Amino acid sequence: MVSAAVVLITFATVAGCGGAGRSGSKVTLDEQEATRRAEEIIHQAVDGMSPEPTLERVPLAPIGACLADEHSSGERVQVQLTYRLSGVPGSAAKQLVRQARDAWVKRGYAFQSSDADWNDPYPTVSMRTERDDFWMDAITGVMDKEKGTGVASLGVTSPCFRPGDASALRAGRPPLAPPDAPPV
Repeated sequence: MVSAAVVLITFATVAGCGGAGRSGSKVTLDEQEATRRAEEIIHQAVDGMSPEPTLERVPLAPIGACLADEHSSGERVQVQLTYRLSGVPGSAAKQLVRQARDAWVKRGYAFQSSDADWNDPYPTVSMRTERDDFWMDAITGVMDKEKGTGVASLGVTSPCFRPGDASALRAGRPPLAPPDAPPV
């Protein structure tokens, strides 16, 4: 039972961060702002769910190297938050994923690919906020295939940012220049 949850959560973490920050938009935030926004997106999906789940934070490091920066020097980072939705019957996992999807669609968030296959007993939804380029997913995983029960998780990944950019702007200093930028 635990191994299925670990596999699900690992998939959610990797699936949610494949290209965050590639939109070309200038992102100016810091870890605190990215975490606050990620939590807001999670609650947009969860608040009002029925049955009401308990958010169980997956103990992964919330900030790490920007995964969109292949072969980078590691100068940019991103926030990744993943929650398991617990305290509800495993049979409700699919219903919770659909409710998360509906809440995000209602807010105008875009699908990363087509909508989930709702005939699949364990659907996955991948979406993003177009305004600020946060990526999110709602995933179901198998807990007991014979009983048809699953577990649901929600994950949000921030766009990539350079540590200190937002706090530098608030202090009136220019943000850090990219490594290949000419001196100012």
